[in-house]
Amino acid sequence: MNANQAVIPQFKIPVKKIQMHIVIYKILLVIGSYLLGAVPVGYLIYKLKSGGDIRNEGSGNVGGTNVTRTAGAFAGVLTIVLDVIKGLIPVLALYYLFPRDLILLVFVGVAAVLGHDFPVYLKFKVGKGISTSFGVIIGLSSFAFNDTSTWLRILPIFIIFFTWGIVFLASRIVSLGSLIAAGLSGPAFYFTKNTMQAVIIGIFIFILTAIAHRDNIKRLIRKEEKKLKRKGS
Repeated sequence: MNANQAVIPQFKIPVKKIQMHIVIYKILLVIGSYLLGAVPVGYLIYKLKSGGDIRNEGSGNVGGTNVTRTAGAFAGVLTIVLDVIKGLIPVLALYYLFPRDLILLVFVGVAAVLGHDFPVYLKFKVGKGISTSFGVIIGLSSFAFNDTSTWLRILPIFIIFFTWGIVFLASRIVSLGSLIAAGLSGPAFYFTKNTMQAVIIGIFIFILTAIAHRDNIKRLIRKEEKKLKRKGS
């Protein structure tokens, strides 16, 4: 070696240390998914608009349906859109950070829905999770976690959305449409050849939807569930 050449020290980062950092990042992604999902959008929108607590109004729920009933259509639609985004962002983040870790995908997707259903900011109460679940479904269908063709991959979005729409238009009962659409999530992913992890998330979405709507289910059985009235009716 030439005497005038500088000696550049070689630094080697232990493989175990790198692996530990990756594990920490994955845990933080799951926690972040929950915390994002837990943001009470409807509560905040109602608070900003009226200064009150939406939990004391209507059904007491912070979702788009109750916001629509108590604060108007614009506030309700805004709540739904932002709740959908809460479910989409975690799946998007995972796709760009750890696209091959499909086990992590399950944890991230379920964590986002759990956050909405059991929000830490509101003492783990009130959420129904439908819009956030749909955001997760959009993410699972939009990003190529496997080699399924694009049109087949996005088909669950339309199956689930149009199922909800048809049931709602026929009955005017939001909860009924939500329960039936959620029940189709797992089968929709399975029959469109999506990943098995997406199917598992779909099953969890249905289970969490049923748990969140347990009171609605009782009212549906008794035929006492409220309908969302058309404007002017």
